[in-house]
Amino acid sequence: MGDDPEKEMLVALARALAPAPEHFVVIGGAAQHLFRHVHSAQAVGFPALRTSDADVAVSTTIGTAIRLDSQMAAQGFHEEVGGLTTPPVARYVFGTKSDRYVEFVTHRTGSGDARGRQASRTETIAGALAQRLPHIDVLLKLPWTIELLAADGYCVGEERLHLRIANAASYIAQKLLILRKRDEDNRAKDLVYVHDTLLIFAPALEQLAELWRSVESPHSKTARDVARIARSLGASVTDDTRRAAQLLGSLSRPGRSDERGFLNALDEGLTRVFPS
Repeated sequence: MGDDPEKEMLVALARALAPAPEHFVVIGGAAQHLFRHVHSAQAVGFPALRTSDADVAVSTTIGTAIRLDSQMAAQGFHEEVGGLTTPPVARYVFGTKSDRYVEFVTHRTGSGDARGRQASRTETIAGALAQRLPHIDVLLKLPWTIELLAADGYCVGEERLHLRIANAASYIAQKLLILRKRDEDNRAKDLVYVHDTLLIFAPALEQLAELWRSVESPHSKTARDVARIARSLGASVTDDTRRAAQLLGSLSRPGRSDERGFLNALDEGLTRVFPS
């Protein structure tokens, strides 16, 4: 067993996805951790917001390229099913720790209602259960590929293991698009993720803006919605930005943990990546 169980899980995940890596993109908190290994990221003097799980977006074009259930089982993951949906939600738990797990997600179009009834929120893809969530398509566009290196603390030996992760522009955009649908604790956490991502890529924000224009046409509804949400977030201190600043402060981060400082940093970064 490795010294860092989260990194050990990512190594096992990379091995499980290796037969068809082009169909998967790591998103969520795990992607935010992995941003630090991207060549355009700057070194920052604070730890990533702790997460022990990994969300993985699955392309709808995967077909029969891989059997996820057997691949995950072979790398030490076991399926735990729960929830009130039909089919139920599944977590792929790594080892014996129930808080260390992978969840698969796929893109859901529309509102989730189908002809007056609630549409299924989960789907079986390549033998695994995946949650159907909105705006996952944004995360699947132009992903980055990073290598898990022993120098970064991954126990890979002589293996060449890679994971595809959401690019930082798409990552931030999707966080903004889903923000109002999240509960208040997760909204605060997501805003800290956005803030930290902007800080990690502060020297490359113009490149992120250019990348975002490649992901979405500036005239598309998605791009307009993201720009609108970005502007509204920076307009004034709200309960959400206040809670996010308090969360940042609780992490003993240097600077920008006051409400106004947090808001200004958020506004400056978002304006540069998603200009009106």
